[in-house]
Amino acid sequence: MAKLLLFGATGNLGREIAKVAKLQGYDLTVVVRNENKAKQLADFTNKFIVADITDARALTNICDGFDIIISALGKSVSPNDDSKASFQDIDLVANSNILNEAKKSNVKKFVYVSAFHSEKYLHLEYFRVHHEFAELLKLSGINYSIIKPPAIFSGFLDLIEMAKKGRLFNIGKGDKKTNPVYELDLAGECVASINEENAIKEIGGRTIYTRRALNEIIQKEVCSAKKTKNIPVWLFKSSLPILKVFKRNTYDKFAFFMAVLQEDTIAPQVGEMKFEDHIKMKNRNQTTKNMEPTNRLAGLPADE
Repeated sequence: MAKLLLFGATGNLGREIAKVAKLQGYDLTVVVRNENKAKQLADFTNKFIVADITDARALTNICDGFDIIISALGKSVSPNDDSKASFQDIDLVANSNILNEAKKSNVKKFVYVSAFHSEKYLHLEYFRVHHEFAELLKLSGINYSIIKPPAIFSGFLDLIEMAKKGRLFNIGKGDKKTNPVYELDLAGECVASINEENAIKEIGGRTIYTRRALNEIIQKEVCSAKKTKNIPVWLFKSSLPILKVFKRNTYDKFAFFMAVLQEDTIAPQVGEMKFEDHIKMKNRNQTTKNMEPTNRLAGLPADE
């Protein structure tokens, strides 16, 4: 049984990769920040390593004895993420340290989740670090797979709360197209790529949407009484120079958003789950969760 070490396992994509890896019979170990994080993955594996991935010393010999590394490790682009680490720290430096350990340990396969069209936007930090690490991986001598989705469904979950408050907006016309992919669909492609030789795979969802359509799907499902608003591109751009000086991490995220919202980003259509079905499922789950305390107080059974 091949031994697989998964980084980024507690993220939305990482959890799905863990699920698929377990179902396909891999001997799975996950890397987590603490034991509480490991408990979140108990359904998939009881094997874990606690390590601070930003500390190169904590990664010493971490790949010893493993055949396969999958890295779904990356800094969140969510505006709600206020962690101090930068895209450079996580996506490039931490992954590079993992790669160095993988080479020392003679790992046979390294699967890396990168970013679609990262090579086109090297002036932007988010894309630059993804591209630079992918290039390092290509030169490593390890059999690699580089997975490049345009976006994943969970990247839109912040918009649900905005929609509830009537604060969901389109930047510009919202007419540019993309096809985000469901995490479980993408996870299946990541694990399947273990058996491929030096592969670069661009993977999108089954359906292509305009940016406006994605927002409208969320707004209609969450609070149809409210409508999405529009913000001119020039107004959004005007905030970037100020952010660059005072909040560099926030600037890097907003510069990323600005780039992807103004061009079509359509990858080969691979996934099965549709965005509207996913949002409906997430909204129902959240509504049920919010109702549970009320149900219990009323003596009613909570939904499972």
